[in-house]
Parts: sequence; C-alpha cells; structure tokens
Amino acid sequence: MREQGLEEIGQGRQAESALQKGELEFRRLLEKLPAGAYTCDPEGLITYFNRHAVQLWGRAPKLNDPVDRFCGSFKLFSPDGSPIAHDQCWMALALETDKQYNRLEIIIERPDGQRLTALAHANPIYDESGNLHGAVNVLVDISERKRAEEALYDIRQAERSRIARDLHDVVLQDLSATLQSLQAAQVESEGVELDQEIETLRKAVRDLRNAVYDLRVEDRRSLLRAVESLVELSSQRAPECEMSLIVSDGFPSELPEMVTLELICIVQEALSNARRHSGARNIEVRLEADEDEIRARVSDDGRGFEPGGARRGVGLISMEERAALIGAILEIRSECGKGTQVRFRVRRTS
Repeated sequence: MREQGLEEIGQGRQAESALQKGELEFRRLLEKLPAGAYTCDPEGLITYFNRHAVQLWGRAPKLNDPVDRFCGSFKLFSPDGSPIAHDQCWMALALETDKQYNRLEIIIERPDGQRLTALAHANPIYDESGNLHGAVNVLVDISERKRAEEALYDIRQAERSRIARDLHDVVLQDLSATLQSLQAAQVESEGVELDQEIETLRKAVRDLRNAVYDLRVEDRRSLLRAVESLVELSSQRAPECEMSLIVSDGFPSELPEMVTLELICIVQEALSNARRHSGARNIEVRLEADEDEIRARVSDDGRGFEPGGARRGVGLISMEERAALIGAILEIRSECGKGTQVRFRVRRTS
C-alpha cells in the first residue's frame, strides 16, 4: 500500500511538472506575439501578461491581485463610448459563459487619459480533463486603423457636402430657372406645345432634389434610424409598392461609423434600383446579426434579370466598391420573373 501511495504521488508530481512545462511553453509563445496577451485563472485573477499588454494598458498590474481582476487596463469603454466594468469585459464573459469572444472591439484608457482601440480575442483554456483552467485574451491594437477610418470618413463627408451644395446652388437653380422660363413661354405663346419638355424638366428637378436630400442624410445617426428613414422615403416615392423593414432580435443599435456609412449607402442604392427598375409590388429590407457578422438583404418581387447578361451599371459598381472598402461581401441574386436580392454581410469588427 505504501509503495502504491508513493507511485501515485510520483505520477501526480509528473503530471504537475508536465502542466507547468506546458504553461511555460504557452507563455513563451504569447511573449512572441506582436500583440498584448494575458491569462487569468478561473476566478479572473491575472496570472501572466506580456510586454505588449503593458504597452497597451500603460501600466503593469500585479499578478494574482484581486484589485486587477479580468483585465490590467485602467478603464474600459465600448465602441459607442459607454463605460465597461472590468467584470463585464470579454475576458470576464469568456470565463463566466465558457465561450469564445473573438475580434470584438474594446476601447482601453490608460492612466494618462490616452485611449486606444483594440480587438479582443478572449478564449477559455481547459486542462487535460476538460475542466476550465482559465482564459487567455489577445488584444490587437487597431488605433491607427481607426484613426485612418475616421479621417477617410471626414473626407468623404466633406466631399458629399460639397457635391450637395454645388448641385443645389448651381445645377438645381439653373434647372428651376429654365423650367420657369418654359412655363412662362407656354402661357404667353398659345399653340406652342411644351408639355413634354416641361414634364421632363419637372422630373429632372424632382430627381435632383431627391439626390441632394440623399447626399445630406445624416450618416452619423444610428443605422436602424437611417434605414427606417430610407424605407419611409422610398415608400413615399413609390406609393404603389409595399415597403417593409424587418430587424432581427439582437441587431446592434450602434456599429462602427465606417460600417454604418457604407451599409446605409448600399441599402439606399439597392432600394433605389428596386424602386426604379424592378417593377416590384413588394420590397423588403431585412437586417440580421449574430456574434460574428452583420447581414442586410434587400429583396423585391420584380421582373428580375440574368446577372451574367446584365450590364454592370454605376450603382452596382458603387455598391461593390463600398462593400470592398470595409471588407464586406456583396452578392446579387436575381432571376428573370422571380425578383432580385441584394445580400450584404460583414464581420462585426470590420
């Protein structure tokens, strides 16, 4: 019995030694990562962090200290600016739910007040028996990318405003003046048939006003409110067509600005194409999301077309370029006599 007990103790020490060796190798691997990385035990106490994590946090927390449970950052915020308690961060959720949370944005505030945006990759760690051993979180700093996106957004917004202003102040005013002159000439000159020319100009003025309105849509508002406005506006422009908006449970109220901007423009273009060219009686916009991606679909029951044989117009090219700009996937599905679907999907962190 004594020999058996000694053997079991020896096996236990060997297993413990193997586990320690495995943890050491794991930490060496994390140290080589060009990103912040740290580990926590099942209670959320920090057991390890690499030098990139210190650079990201702006501080070095104490190991196994209850003061720094779940994360070594000074403060945390969600992408919309609302504060996040440390016990609600991705690491804490990974330990609490035993689930993976990957490529999810979080804003880290350093003690000096500087804020950085990172993509969190929080994943549970299990021992050889399958029991929860802790969790690892890898933080990829994307602050430079976010600043570039914001700069690009500001440039695009300034250009949209300039185009809208030029269209309104120059082109629209000239068209309106020409329309008034034609109407006056028709009144003064009996027998002169200008009805067709006047109606053509009226349509041009109407379309141009709509284009100016579209350019001036406030893109910084929430995606849901913007899409609701687009569906309502399309319904007003095509009262003979039934418009509907379906939003699935769990669709986020806020998205990164670049995703919001490009998705609004894609939905707008898809609605415009369906309204003008499909002859549809019903158009549906559907917004869906899960923990990995955002999806949008604009469907109509119109005449459809053969995608391979259709000429690629400016609208389609524009939608594809907008999708590519944020790393999204755009699909056009259509069949003659069976309507058209514009499908869009993008990772939640793009």
